[in-house]
Amino acid sequence: MDEGQQVMLDLNYKFMKKKQLIAIPRGQLLKKTLRIMRLTLILMLAFIFDVNALGFSQVVRVSVHCQNELLSKVFKDLENQTDYYFFFNDKNVNTDQRVTLSIQEEELEKALQKIIGDGYQYEISNNLIIITKAKIAAQLKAGVEKKRFTGVVRDSKGESIPGVSVVVKGTTTGTATDLDGKFTIDCPSDKPMVLVFSFVGMKSKEVTATPDKPLSIVLEDDAQVLEDVVVTGYRSISKTTFTGSSTKLQQEDIAQKGVVDVSRMLEGQVAGVSIQNVSGTFGAAPKVRVRGATSLSGENKPLWVIDGVVHEDIVSVSNDELTSGDPTTLLGSAVAGLNANDIESIDILKDAAATALYGARAMNGVVVVTTKKGVEGRPILRYSGNFTVQFRPTYADYDILNSGDQMSIYAELERKGFLNSDLVNDANSGVYGKMYKLINTYDPETGEFGLLNTVEARRQFLRRYANANTDWFKVLFRNSLQQEHSISISAGNQKSRTYGSLSFLNDEGWSIGTKVRRYTANIRNDLKLADNLNLGLQVIGSVRDQKAPGALSRRSNTVEGTYDRDFDINPFSYALNTSRAMTCYDEDGNLEFFTRNYAPFNIIHELRNNSIHLKMVDVKAQVDLGWEIVKGLRYEFTGAVRYVKSDREHMIKEKSNMAEAYRADYNSTIRKNNNFLYKDPDHPEAEPVSVLPYGGFYNRTEDQLTSYDVRNSLKFNKKFGLHELNMIGGIQVKYADRQAFNNTGYGYQYEEGGNVSVDYRIMKMMIESNFPYYGMGTTRDRFVAFYYNADYGYDARYIFSGTVRYDGTNALGKSRTARWLPTWNVSAKWNISNEHFMEPVKWVDQLSLRASYGLTASMNSSASASAKFVDGTTNRPTAGDHESVITMDALENKDLTWEKGHVLNLGIDLGLFNRRLDVIFDYWKRNSFDLIATMKTSGIGGKISKKANYADMESSGFDIAIGITPIRTKDWGWKSNFTLGYTKTKITNSKNLPSINNMIRSTGGNLEGYPVGSLFSIQFCGLTPDTGVPLILDQNGEVAETIDFQSTNLQYLKYEGPVDPTYTGGWSNTFRWKDLSVNVFLTFQAGNKVRLDGQFKKRYTELDAMSKVFKDRWMHPGDEKYTNVPSIPDAMTVSRLSSKYAYSAYNYTGLRVAKGDFVRLKTISLTYRLPKYILEKTRILSDMTLTVAGSNLWLIYADKKFNGQDPEFYNTGGVAQPLARQFTVALNIGF
Repeated sequence: MDEGQQVMLDLNYKFMKKKQLIAIPRGQLLKKTLRIMRLTLILMLAFIFDVNALGFSQVVRVSVHCQNELLSKVFKDLENQTDYYFFFNDKNVNTDQRVTLSIQEEELEKALQKIIGDGYQYEISNNLIIITKAKIAAQLKAGVEKKRFTGVVRDSKGESIPGVSVVVKGTTTGTATDLDGKFTIDCPSDKPMVLVFSFVGMKSKEVTATPDKPLSIVLEDDAQVLEDVVVTGYRSISKTTFTGSSTKLQQEDIAQKGVVDVSRMLEGQVAGVSIQNVSGTFGAAPKVRVRGATSLSGENKPLWVIDGVVHEDIVSVSNDELTSGDPTTLLGSAVAGLNANDIESIDILKDAAATALYGARAMNGVVVVTTKKGVEGRPILRYSGNFTVQFRPTYADYDILNSGDQMSIYAELERKGFLNSDLVNDANSGVYGKMYKLINTYDPETGEFGLLNTVEARRQFLRRYANANTDWFKVLFRNSLQQEHSISISAGNQKSRTYGSLSFLNDEGWSIGTKVRRYTANIRNDLKLADNLNLGLQVIGSVRDQKAPGALSRRSNTVEGTYDRDFDINPFSYALNTSRAMTCYDEDGNLEFFTRNYAPFNIIHELRNNSIHLKMVDVKAQVDLGWEIVKGLRYEFTGAVRYVKSDREHMIKEKSNMAEAYRADYNSTIRKNNNFLYKDPDHPEAEPVSVLPYGGFYNRTEDQLTSYDVRNSLKFNKKFGLHELNMIGGIQVKYADRQAFNNTGYGYQYEEGGNVSVDYRIMKMMIESNFPYYGMGTTRDRFVAFYYNADYGYDARYIFSGTVRYDGTNALGKSRTARWLPTWNVSAKWNISNEHFMEPVKWVDQLSLRASYGLTASMNSSASASAKFVDGTTNRPTAGDHESVITMDALENKDLTWEKGHVLNLGIDLGLFNRRLDVIFDYWKRNSFDLIATMKTSGIGGKISKKANYADMESSGFDIAIGITPIRTKDWGWKSNFTLGYTKTKITNSKNLPSINNMIRSTGGNLEGYPVGSLFSIQFCGLTPDTGVPLILDQNGEVAETIDFQSTNLQYLKYEGPVDPTYTGGWSNTFRWKDLSVNVFLTFQAGNKVRLDGQFKKRYTELDAMSKVFKDRWMHPGDEKYTNVPSIPDAMTVSRLSSKYAYSAYNYTGLRVAKGDFVRLKTISLTYRLPKYILEKTRILSDMTLTVAGSNLWLIYADKKFNGQDPEFYNTGGVAQPLARQFTVALNIGF
């Protein structure tokens, strides 16, 4: 066989760049075509080699000093010194031959000739140096007619890809793209041919090509290969040289069909990141923590960065406040207005090295979102549609008593002296109250009472409700449809690239009284003004229109250890806590009203007349400028302005229960007890009166944010042989102005065209109660930072990095040392797999060790550096004897400063067996100091307690991510990803004096020697043998029926565990057969404790639903030996317990604590991708996928104590609701 045939059969070119080799695989040729293909190859090479060394535009000089060095090593040395890369056939070029040479500052052409000798020849095409045997050039000859196939290859971001292998399928004819991503192939055929495009780290692609018709090819990243680039917001850096701990997620990795909040998509995806869905209401954020809590009183939330700009919250809602269900939580999610289809990737930065450039704002971790850019080539139009059905809850998931069992308990309450005729004047009454009101109602026209007061008539009346078994979930919830539609267009050329998108979300509401509409728009243009000058322009925005049930903020009742919320009409809370013996409609199908807050109440009627309407606008404009001053030195500018405004209107109409409660003055008994009536202190002998004769309430809250962020940076990059140096330095200036406004309107008549009728006394009543009818507050944050980072790498094996940053803000104390803080980080990485001794170990693809240590910080907004004065009410012996005062909430603290932490991270990255197994493991340890906590003082200045920077905390843990690809063939595939994060915290110094109430509540408390958010319990000591009342160990260690919840003596409490999980993670499996794939995704958490809902009271109403656990309650003396469920006390016992809180204390015993461990089937999806041959027949579709997915379908494992209660969800009422089970059909089409 001659040498030309050998070239054809062994065509296996290699393109060298560092240690990456891009190879064109061998083909198998038929003997009939050998001769034709040989001539074709010769002609193709003749075309390629037509460009010679005289085409240099400038003289390039190199130096080579080697002694018996491998030729491949010399080639690599030249690549490091120049911008050129070698391209050769490894079958014809012996790179193992040895070279001994000494050249100093010689022209590249001459140096090449000395290096390769007479046996080889070189040609230069753009930045490629092509090496071939000298004999081949002599074989070039014409004689065969050629057809030319041309085109350009880009990645999904529109960037051209050099060195892509382009081969005619079934042959050895091929080439590689140049540095502009362009290719040309000449073949002896004028028929369409199939070209195969392949590149390391990207999925191969086959395209049918026609001569003389240029191709535009887009290659997608191969998920089997670890991420190449980490985006920190300040820069993009190669994963090979990145020394920090981070996780990169592409859009296809995180996209969960039917999930519209981006932050929820991170659940189970990233090791060390905990996502707790404490509320599923749109706009309310999940509880997100990166490597656990870093503060005792701060927000503990990660910093969100979108396209390099910090995304500020419009209001401050801490992780603990997210569980409250207050209306403010509707603004808790920083990314609720972001269209998930616009996201290109998300980088989660976890350690000090990764977050170093964010300095004093990064101790809680950083989440960097990169949005899509336009792609060069023809316009690409894409439509994405999600159609989601949310399934209503069912009582089968909960242990709520049915109406028959509930009525039997009501009968017991009646026997014990409660459900009697006094109910007609009670604040809250249901079936029995209605019965007695009918018995007392006389109709003078008919001469009859509403209900005969006979045993049979009463039994007949109650029988209807005993058989009602009302399904409140069916009444208040529906199988609602949620639609999300998104269209985008991407287009561009070498000078300009444009991306634009529009989306619309419409959620008709899972429950009555809820609805969401969201609109988003995004336009981005990236311009290449000159070869060294780039400009990026972007405008992105969203509009939200949301409706939620009317809700007031909850209040903490420190006396009884409970939370109170007036007029709560949360549908989920109502369905779980309302008796199934009550009905929503009467026998004629009309709304049936019972009594609540002394006024008529029907939940459907109330949801129609008491609602919150939220309107929110969020717009950001951003400019990015990049100027390459000289080669290796680049100036970058980023400027952004953002405006956010939210209007929250709470409309309480005149027929609502809340408005009617202020008018409930039906008789003297009710007037005496109704706290919503006004008792004039100027006339103490007078009865309370209604001061809201007409209309309802109109409450409005407005929040505004205007922020500016400007950053100037200089970047330097230079290669010196095997050495590489990257530096970045700059300054950032940012300010954010926030304004909050609220007002309460009285007497607004919704049914009278908005006419206002105000009784002046209601203003007097509110002022005397210290309830401001309007308020306004403004905060102005000013922030400046200087930063510098340097990375040094040697031969891509040894990487060293260091960062310093100097931050200053006006939000802290006046002293210079308080407002300004230097942060720093040092880190290193050893790429063992790039060592020469690893070359024989072919099964190791990547092996790297990482280490970092640095100082990070965060700013705690819970404390004030300035003296703080707030409205208050005097404490008096009686509730009615009070007056408004101004109290001092905090003294000035000029030394209030940043919370800080030293963070150590040790990591290993491992890739084996051609990337069939990838393992990333990190161990981390954080010592936090200067944490803000309350401490007791001598009382100087008038304050007994003060917040200051003095507390310390230790944290440690590990993250592990494992990716396995057991099957990877053309038709079959199986990919499995497992993540696990472990976090442990311990407060080592804190002199705060928490009360019992602080430590036993569901959100936990902080105490020295224990984890952040520790849950404690009151010790249960059994039931009294005569009445079945619970006994507990009180604050003095004595067995008693009550406890002082405000006591600070905690030694008799029992430690249960942390409220935050110590273990979190997920396990995703994707199975593929041809164009069909199935994904099963499990999430889990463990190691935390959860306080169960408080169900026990010393006095029950007939509105209350009860758990089936009440079937095991104490009923007779002696039962205390067999049960720990307390009795339903009789009227005499309740009177004796009037100032005792035995049942409240029982709700906070260890009996009412469950393990928070769970395993959940988060999603299961089936995706079908339309085959290519069908797409080609349509002539308009480039791709099309159809996905059917289910979310939150099955709680596989949880503590049996929950009895259906979601381990993540805090049933706090207000606007909070759990995540729904849902089913989604998603369609994605590209044109």
